[in-house]
Amino acid sequence: MQIEPAALAKAIGALDEVDLSVALGPSVLHLVRMTKQLLGVDAAGLMLVDAEGALRWAAASDQQAEQLEQAQEALAQGPCTDAFWQRAPVPVRDVTREGAEEITAVLLSARFRAALSVPVELAGGPIGTLDAYVGTERSWNESEVSAMQACAAVVANLLGHAAAAYTQGRLARQLQVALDHRVVIEQAKGALMERDAVDAAIAFERLRDVARSRRRAVADVARDVLAGVPLPSNPAKGTHPTRELAVIAYQQAAGLHERIAALYEQLGHPDRARQEWQRAAAARARAERAESDRDSQNRPAAP
Repeated sequence: MQIEPAALAKAIGALDEVDLSVALGPSVLHLVRMTKQLLGVDAAGLMLVDAEGALRWAAASDQQAEQLEQAQEALAQGPCTDAFWQRAPVPVRDVTREGAEEITAVLLSARFRAALSVPVELAGGPIGTLDAYVGTERSWNESEVSAMQACAAVVANLLGHAAAAYTQGRLARQLQVALDHRVVIEQAKGALMERDAVDAAIAFERLRDVARSRRRAVADVARDVLAGVPLPSNPAKGTHPTRELAVIAYQQAAGLHERIAALYEQLGHPDRARQEWQRAAAARARAERAESDRDSQNRPAAP
């Protein structure tokens, strides 16, 4: 279906009026159901990452959607998982043609055939996914994907306010775990970016590759990095980055530390935020030095 801008604006306006005073769980459930209505889908759900880096069911529009989210949680595969790790929308037009055998069986047993998942991001990184399901084949158009992303942004905004307000309850505790998981992985990425002068994508891929090869959670590998445990060498990625790449890597690391600092401030941890601001400043200084070295190398020799 084509979603008109006016309809999207009206729906988002209604989503923004959700009142946290009625507790986080009912508010998030209201957002999920509003997303279902806006997209004209048969079911919708929200998943949040846990301390081990796995997506867990958080809220669903109905029992059928809840069972489907829990099944994807158990399998650790499906559009939710793909959208989270790719940090991009994952539309599935027809699961019988696009899905892995196990997840296809799960979707079909729940009488769903098409799906759309988008990451829910807070402070510059994903903490979960917002998901929609349809019982028939569906070609997701650009307006639907954009609308889903807009709904995910509102959900993220609500979760951010809930974290800052120290909201109580099961979903609030699940949110806190998701945020803590995000922080440790982002900190490890920053450490790798500064230590090895690689960009954010390579840093994350290294964490994930080691986790997969050793059958460990990404968060556990991240904690090892923060404790000073070296990761296995990765010659394919290059161990001697150019000065230009070093400048970019240090700049990205500084931005990463700044986002973590902002997240800590939002969560009410000023001491941790201060440490991250200091790390950001140090990374900026290293970027400036690398930039100076690069310019010196590129400067023409005096005649």
